[in-house]
Amino acid sequence: MDKNIFFSRAKLKIWAVVLHLTAFALFVIGISIIYCNDNFNKGLLWLNSENYDDSPAFMKQVDSDISLLFSYAELKDVFETDGKFDINKKIFGLNMGPSNDVDFTVGSIIEYAKRHGYYIDEHYKLSVTDQNLVNQIEDTSYFVNYRTYANDSSILEPGDAYMSMKTAITESIGLLSKYYEAYERFVVQPSNFRYRLEYGDVLYTNDRLLNVKTVYDYGKFAITSSQGMQVETNMNKVPNELSFLAEKITDKLQKPYKVYIAINTLYTATDVYAIDNVNYLSQRRLYAVGLVSVTIGIILMAISLGYLIAFCGHNENETGIRLNNLFDAIPFEVKLLLLIFVIVLLAAINNFIINKVLHIYVEKKRWGFAGQMLNYVSIYLVTLPIAFSILREYKAGLLWKNSYTKIIKESFSVYMLKRTFKKKLGSNFLVMILVDFVVVILFLLTTINVKSLFGRLTIFICFIIFLIINMVIFNKVYKTAIAFDKIAEAIKEIANGDTRYRLDESEFTGREISVVKDLNNISKGFQGAINEQVKSERLKADLITNVSHDIKTPLTSIINYVDLIKREKPENAKIQEYLDVLSVKSQHLKNLTEDLVEASKVSSGNISVELRDIDLVEMINQTNGEFEEKFAEKGLKIISTIPTTGIMIKADGRHLWRVLENLYNNAFKYAARNSRIYIDITSENNIATFVIKNISENPLNIKPDELTERFVRGDVSRTTEGSGLGLSIAKSLTILQGGKFEIIIDGDLFKVQIRFKAV
Repeated sequence: MDKNIFFSRAKLKIWAVVLHLTAFALFVIGISIIYCNDNFNKGLLWLNSENYDDSPAFMKQVDSDISLLFSYAELKDVFETDGKFDINKKIFGLNMGPSNDVDFTVGSIIEYAKRHGYYIDEHYKLSVTDQNLVNQIEDTSYFVNYRTYANDSSILEPGDAYMSMKTAITESIGLLSKYYEAYERFVVQPSNFRYRLEYGDVLYTNDRLLNVKTVYDYGKFAITSSQGMQVETNMNKVPNELSFLAEKITDKLQKPYKVYIAINTLYTATDVYAIDNVNYLSQRRLYAVGLVSVTIGIILMAISLGYLIAFCGHNENETGIRLNNLFDAIPFEVKLLLLIFVIVLLAAINNFIINKVLHIYVEKKRWGFAGQMLNYVSIYLVTLPIAFSILREYKAGLLWKNSYTKIIKESFSVYMLKRTFKKKLGSNFLVMILVDFVVVILFLLTTINVKSLFGRLTIFICFIIFLIINMVIFNKVYKTAIAFDKIAEAIKEIANGDTRYRLDESEFTGREISVVKDLNNISKGFQGAINEQVKSERLKADLITNVSHDIKTPLTSIINYVDLIKREKPENAKIQEYLDVLSVKSQHLKNLTEDLVEASKVSSGNISVELRDIDLVEMINQTNGEFEEKFAEKGLKIISTIPTTGIMIKADGRHLWRVLENLYNNAFKYAARNSRIYIDITSENNIATFVIKNISENPLNIKPDELTERFVRGDVSRTTEGSGLGLSIAKSLTILQGGKFEIIIDGDLFKVQIRFKAV
């Protein structure tokens, strides 16, 4: 193929990639526009409503305003006198004791509520500034003398006539907030929602020109009266509760009544209807743009993706597939693992970094969608090149050839060849029989010309003898194979730790019996060596315990006499200095002997364990408090991440405290000065995990496993007074209680992790 054509095709691939990414961007933008649209959950049918006043959103607002309007009509007489807000209006009265009837006015209720932390927010919702102030309100129930906002029919049983101060205040302030909202919406602010309520001689309206004639001049209207069941309206549907609310309010107002509701759809007033109308039209346009963007994006993505798949990997001569780089030759299993790793890594980066940046630009209610879309886009963009790499490898015929699946299959085939002696011998014998049969056939063919009976009988007898010899050989070899299988099984059992395993020597003959005797002797030798080692360990443990115990008695006397001498307060400063050194060293020696005794008991199992339910969170909080002052001596600060609720585990409280004490003391000794000690407790999958970590003051030039061995410390210089037994004891005690103990070292970061099963 001509080079110019090749370069042209290469350019086409580049343009196809650009087109695909552009189409993908259009698709993502379209999806985002549609999802973030306030009408997303209404489906596509809402687009049929060309105007806001024909939409479900309009009817929802009308129903809400009608409900608020009738609430306002009911509350006017509660909070107003002669049409004006009256702060001295009595709201409810309580009998708070014998001959102690107390009336609460609007002003006293407002003052009481504010003093106890209540306020009405910008959305006219009753809110609380300080819950502690609310909790101070007494819960004593009092007899209710009256409530101006409720009639006596609400009292159905004796208990309904009693109410606590908290309930009365909350109830009345809640109604006041609704009154404020209605007053602001229908009286103070200009509104496109017009109403006229005529109940007998009482008239409520915010439009004096609204009447039975002019109501039809507005864009949308609804009329109901006490004379009929139907609601006259030109809205898409009848307002839900108009008839019910109009009739219900007659409990307080007189009949007959007529109710006129009208909405000025020219939206001359700047209110919620005008704002929603503008938003609605804008949302419709954006939704249409989003649909077009998604459709175009899907079509262009399909076209460009189809072209890239069709010509993926083709070289300029069209005779083979060209791998772009060494990455294409990597086994596809590795690519899949790499893809999973990159996806997890991107998810972590998105969650902890990029999402935080998005929160600056995206409103809070869209944070969840933005995070999900970010993850989906990242996964798609990472998956695409790896998928094309696998496709090129497939087209080049290397997908199976380079795969680890093939290697595993071949290894399994080799494993199949490593069968038992019996199976291997059986298959080999079948092959031998087949070969023998072929040999006999060839032999017969060579002697076919023998015509005499004697000659043919001779050939048949030779064939029978040949088969008998084969069977005798097979029987001998098969018995040998059985013997070797038993020997192999014995070796496996001994290798797995069963040093008491023995073979029955009477079942073997010939050379096999000598092999069996040698194997049994090896097993006996192993068992004897293990018994000797266990005995030696026990003797060492007993020796350490006894010597430590013998040392403790004179050591205690030394400590006591040093203390007595110090109390005499010798005048010679040098003597006082020597006593201080002697006191410190003797105390260190005492701690060392105690650690030796405990380590010996733990290693020998000579220690009792009483498992009980223990709150790990409470115990860690107590330990933090115990060591907080001690840590402060080195400028160490405890940073805890502990759940507020308890986590119960099965453990021995005394031993668990010793484990924690050793870990905290280890942190005190070896943590860098003026640094932080991090304490974390988590519970996941029924496993409670405690973690303590710190930065080491000295380089950690030792492996984690070595730190839990006896008399091993991380500081080679041995500048501290440690015994080298603390971590060993902590690990052994943790294991005795059924827990898991792990040390992790990363540079200078020292971390200990303990796990227990949660109860």
